[in-house]
Amino acid sequence: MDGCTLKWSVAVRRSTYKPYKRIRETLMYQDFKLTRIVASAIFAAIALAPFPQHAMAEDDPTEIAAAIVDEQYSEHKMDVKRLFASRCSWCHQGYGMVQADGPQLAGTDKSRDQVLHVIARGKSPMPGFRKQLKPHQMDALADYILALPSE
Repeated sequence: MDGCTLKWSVAVRRSTYKPYKRIRETLMYQDFKLTRIVASAIFAAIALAPFPQHAMAEDDPTEIAAAIVDEQYSEHKMDVKRLFASRCSWCHQGYGMVQADGPQLAGTDKSRDQVLHVIARGKSPMPGFRKQLKPHQMDALADYILALPSE
């Protein structure tokens, strides 16, 4: 085989492979382009959607309830919303405003003593926190739960 024939056969092999590669690359590019267009549309829809009124910090009922309770327990220098997030929000999402794994706590019809009893002793499947929390922390959580509005 001379050099000219060898170059030609390599060129034929490459040319039969290239159209497949080009088609595949074109499809991948078009798929990426479509994905990018869809993602841009979703982000634009989210950005243009009206911001929910209850999500604003100054109108957030959990912030208002936490501020009231934090003021009552100022001598203990505690943040009741942070305490709630660390102990309770695993099951009571939305800082007690949403029903999820646990019931919605906002707007409860239970008395303060009943709420304290459930926090201290638990209620299946909720564990009791009397060995993990100090009495003033359980009191603050009970006051926070009772301060949450029913929406």
